[in-house]
Amino acid sequence: MGTQKLILPFGDEPLIRRTVREVCSAGFDDVLVVVGHEHEKVLAALDGLPVRHTVNTAFASGMGTSFRSAVSGLESEAALFALGDQPFVTATEYRRVLDAYRATSPPIVSVRYGEITAPPHLFVRELFPELAQLEHGARPVLQRHADRAIVLQFPADLLMDIDTPDDYERARTRLSSG
Repeated sequence: MGTQKLILPFGDEPLIRRTVREVCSAGFDDVLVVVGHEHEKVLAALDGLPVRHTVNTAFASGMGTSFRSAVSGLESEAALFALGDQPFVTATEYRRVLDAYRATSPPIVSVRYGEITAPPHLFVRELFPELAQLEHGARPVLQRHADRAIVLQFPADLLMDIDTPDDYERARTRLSSG
């Protein structure tokens, strides 16, 4: 995008703050944020939120490095993995993932938006070593363990991530139109 998208203004706060604030409001015991590119600016945007962070110095090598950074800093029995650029997923949806896990403790709670599987996803500790081996997204782990996963259906219109300037403008327009 030419700029650090996570610190772009979204409503009255930076995009990353909106996302992390929603995760924090969902009731998780601990929130670990993996930061990479321009991490100082991203951390400044999170100032005051009840989170821990880890810096992924290898961020340019792909999403797999963020999984490795995350699992090395986790002590919990399970962890939710969310993206910082999905501004329309709210505490309600994050809480649904957490509640599904707490109800039956499946190895994976994954999410589908219509026909598309996308984050957030929750994985138990037994799968952390597999997550640490990923090069890109979690799809290989989700596929290998599909028979052990609970899949939640979220509204398709919640699936909007911001990867381009056009995505950002569409999201801002959607936000301002209520």
